[in-house]
Amino acid sequence: MKKIISLSLSFALSTSIFVGSPSSANAASFSAQPAVAAIPAKTSQYENSYQMIRSTLLENGAVGRFDPSEMSPKEVGALIQQVVQENPEILYYKSANVWSDGKIEYVYYLPAETIKKNRIALNAKVDKVLASIDKPGLSDFDKVKAVHDYLVLNTTYDYTNQQNKTIPADSYTAHGALLGGVAVCDGYTKAAQLLLNRLGIENQYVVGHIKDGLHSWNQVKLNGKYYFMDITWDDPVPNKPGVVGYDYFLVTSDQLRKDHTWDEKNWAVAVDKQYSYFQDFKNMVQVGNDYFYSSKSDNQKLYKMASNGKNKQKVNDVRAPYFAVVGNDIYFSNYSNGGYLYKMKTDGTKLEKLNSVHSVDIAVDGNILRFTDSTSKKPMSLALNNKAAAK
Repeated sequence: MKKIISLSLSFALSTSIFVGSPSSANAASFSAQPAVAAIPAKTSQYENSYQMIRSTLLENGAVGRFDPSEMSPKEVGALIQQVVQENPEILYYKSANVWSDGKIEYVYYLPAETIKKNRIALNAKVDKVLASIDKPGLSDFDKVKAVHDYLVLNTTYDYTNQQNKTIPADSYTAHGALLGGVAVCDGYTKAAQLLLNRLGIENQYVVGHIKDGLHSWNQVKLNGKYYFMDITWDDPVPNKPGVVGYDYFLVTSDQLRKDHTWDEKNWAVAVDKQYSYFQDFKNMVQVGNDYFYSSKSDNQKLYKMASNGKNKQKVNDVRAPYFAVVGNDIYFSNYSNGGYLYKMKTDGTKLEKLNSVHSVDIAVDGNILRFTDSTSKKPMSLALNNKAAAK
C-alpha cells in the first residue's frame, strides 16, 4: 500500500482573511482551499466516495475510505472540501492523508471526546434557536430574516483574534457562532447554513474574495429565486447590541459584485431585486408587520413601510440615524437639531426635546432607554418616565 498524498484544510475564514495551512506531502501536495481547488460536482460519479467521506467526518472518525474506482487520490482533497462545505455539522476537520488503496486518515483540531461533546451541545442549541424563531405562519422569507437577525444579534465577530492571528478553531464553526457567540465569517456562514437546512430552505455555502482576502457567505433560494446573504458583513464591528445591518441581506449578484468576487459559474446568478429596499435601511426597527427606518437615500429621514416592502411613507422630515420604538413612541437622535435626543409619536406628531446631548447608539433595555454621549463617549440612560440620568 502506497501513501499518495497528504493534504490539509484550514477554514480560518474572517471578514478580511482566509488562512489555509497546506502541509507537505510524500509524493505531491496541494492546498484544498475552496478558492483554488476544483471541487467536483456531486454526481453519481462520486456518490459512493462522497457518502464514505461524509459519514466518517460526521462522526469525526480517524480512518475512512474513498472509492478508487470513482476517482484518483489527487481528486480526494477537493471532494473532502465539498463535503465539509455542504455539511455544517462537520466540526474541526483539519487535514487528511490519502492512500492509493482508498484509505483516508483524518486529523482534527480538537480531541474526539471534545468534538463529540460539542456536537451534542450544538444539536441542542439548534433545537432551542429554531424553537425561538420558527413560529407558525412564518413564510420562508420570514424564516431567512429570523436566521439572519438572530446571528447578528447573538454573535460577535472575533475581531481581536483575527487581528492577532490567534483565531481558535471554534470561531470557524457553527458551534462557535451559536454556543460561544463568537465567530469569524465561516462560523456565521455555517451556522446560517445549519439553521436554514433544518428549516427546509434551500441554501448554499459560498466562498470567494473580498479586498483583503478570502471570505464566505450564503446563497438562499426563495420562491424559486436566488439571493446572496453575507451575515458577517451585516454585523457591526465593534459589536453594537441591538443593531442589525441589511446592506448584504438578500442581494443580487450585481449588488454583491461591488465588493465581493467569487467563481460565479459554481453558484446560481441572483438577479431578483424584490428585497432591494433593505439596502436603504440605515437603521431599522420592526414593529409587528411594519418597518420603521432611517433612509439612506433621503438623508436619514424617518420612514415607515409594511414588511412586504409596500406602503412606504415618511414619518417625519427629521433626520434620525439612531432611534428606538417604544410602544407608540419613537425616541431618536435628531440630526436636524444637534443630534439631541427627541421623542415623537409613531405617526410623526408631538415632537418633544428630551436633552441637549448629541445622542447615538440608542437602544431599549427593558424599561430603560440606553444611548451614548457622542462627544464624551459616556453611556447614558433614560427611564421611560423621561427623566434622563447619566449612568
